[in-house]
Amino acid sequence: METIQISTSNRHLKITNAKPCVMALGFFDGVHIGHQQVIKEAKRIADEKKLPLCMMSFFPHPKEVLSNGRKIVPYLMPISDKQRIFSELGADTFYIIEFNREFASLSPKEFVQKYLLDFKVELAVAGFDFTYGRSGEGNMDRMKDDSNGQITGIKVTKIEFNGEKISSTLIRSLLFSGEVEKIPDYLGSYYQIEGKVTILSSYGELYVNPYYLLPPSGIYEVTVCSKQMNTKLVAVVNDEKLKLINLSGKLLSFKHNEVVRIQWNKRLPNGMCSQLDRTFQFRKDRVSNRVVV
Repeated sequence: METIQISTSNRHLKITNAKPCVMALGFFDGVHIGHQQVIKEAKRIADEKKLPLCMMSFFPHPKEVLSNGRKIVPYLMPISDKQRIFSELGADTFYIIEFNREFASLSPKEFVQKYLLDFKVELAVAGFDFTYGRSGEGNMDRMKDDSNGQITGIKVTKIEFNGEKISSTLIRSLLFSGEVEKIPDYLGSYYQIEGKVTILSSYGELYVNPYYLLPPSGIYEVTVCSKQMNTKLVAVVNDEKLKLINLSGKLLSFKHNEVVRIQWNKRLPNGMCSQLDRTFQFRKDRVSNRVVV
């Protein structure tokens, strides 16, 4: 999959290589089950029409730009994760549009002309609540009119679970409340983050890469995915710091400064604290060659 970054200054250069396509539109933070339904529908149509599937997303989040930076949106994942998932779902091209004040001021017709028609979009697919153009005046119901009949807009209906709309906002809410075990019902998989592990004497400390989120302070069961193996460990989150502990008492198998992925499985009861204290003491004593009685 090819990734192309578009700004208002380079747009005219990027449209020269555009080919007729089906375009899936959205911010796609987390690429949850609702987003996946949009992409799968776009892929189905693209295959049927024998056209490439293109993705169009935006960065930074529109709310940050429109609030002049007063509102900070907590991202579920960085663009690199979107790239990986889009590629796995069969996308051919990923357009990342720089969302700035100039872009935000485009009328719906101007957006359709400059970012869809100029990119040779024949069909556009988005979620039921996707909007475009100044103040979000455009929506998928008026896509045909805004494109003078040249683009068919296809709206994917709302996807729910247990009566709740699946959304990035809901997934953030579950994460911030520590209910990580519920996230797969909405995300389609366990929530994952990536970072670099520093190995200390009795535990590992993870320095989380930008654009990932941590759950609140607590104790969690996680699966750590490294180049060597996948290992179930305990993660202790405290004051936005993350420590990795092996309850078996064995030292961690990761290399110092290795980049790993953390899959959040479930929150553990607070009663785990006493076992953690014993494990820490055992490992500290073993490292210092003292005998534990």
